[in-house]
Amino acid sequence: MTEQLNSFAVTLMQKGFYRIVDTLGNHCYLVVGENRALLVDTAGGFGDLGRCVRLLTDLPVVVALTHGHYDHVAGSYWFSEAYISEGDGGCWDVVEDHAVRVHAQVLEEGVYPADVPFAPRDGARPQELRVQDGDVFDLGGRTVRAVALPGHTRGSMGYLVEDLGVLLSGDAVTPIMCLFFEESLTIQEWRDKTLARMAELPFEHFYTGHHDHAFPKATLDTFDAAGAYALEDRGTPWMHARLQEFRGIMHLCPCDTFDAESVDFRAVIEPWHELPPRKRGRRKSA
Repeated sequence: MTEQLNSFAVTLMQKGFYRIVDTLGNHCYLVVGENRALLVDTAGGFGDLGRCVRLLTDLPVVVALTHGHYDHVAGSYWFSEAYISEGDGGCWDVVEDHAVRVHAQVLEEGVYPADVPFAPRDGARPQELRVQDGDVFDLGGRTVRAVALPGHTRGSMGYLVEDLGVLLSGDAVTPIMCLFFEESLTIQEWRDKTLARMAELPFEHFYTGHHDHAFPKATLDTFDAAGAYALEDRGTPWMHARLQEFRGIMHLCPCDTFDAESVDFRAVIEPWHELPPRKRGRRKSA
């Protein structure tokens, strides 16, 4: 059941496991143990996430980030500390630039009221704490293990909640796989270092930073097939809707749907490059 709490849509997924979604559809997850709770990602800074979390638990809350992009970390400004990998640390200047620009756009569009709290404006930068592959967060009666999943960014981390059979993967594997950033690895490196690593982990489903539905572990093969297709496909130019310096080459992989929100949709975006001319078939003589 989903309810509105302080500008967020909150869903109790399992006992002690909440999904929290902000106005623009950015997801974060709260995992609650007996002694403390772990907040994985902090969404895009829209709304007072700190207050929302306090309505869900009165336990101490630890913040752990999957990677350093604004739509996953901007809400960290409501918290004093946040764990982030060495590879994605020091991201705050860029986070503030992107978050503030997007905030101005959605205010102009009327999507988001001006009087609602906005973390980079109303909060303060958290102190960075380091997380690395294999670190374990003991929440009391429940543990969460950090797992390196480089690809989307070099320092991307996932968080494995073994007793729930869940991996919280951020943007490490998504239906529109974004590998166009300067900090992204290549398509083949993503296949080798993220997909292969996830295949070895003990979980049943993974949850992304932008989708409500769970992805079964068994679907990893379809993401790998999408990567293989993208390596051979010509692709088509693509540009981000709000941050137009982000552009790349999109590969729409063969699947049974064109709905980007579907659990079955697959696309891969690699860095921008000049495309070769399309091949033309020879004209038949009359």
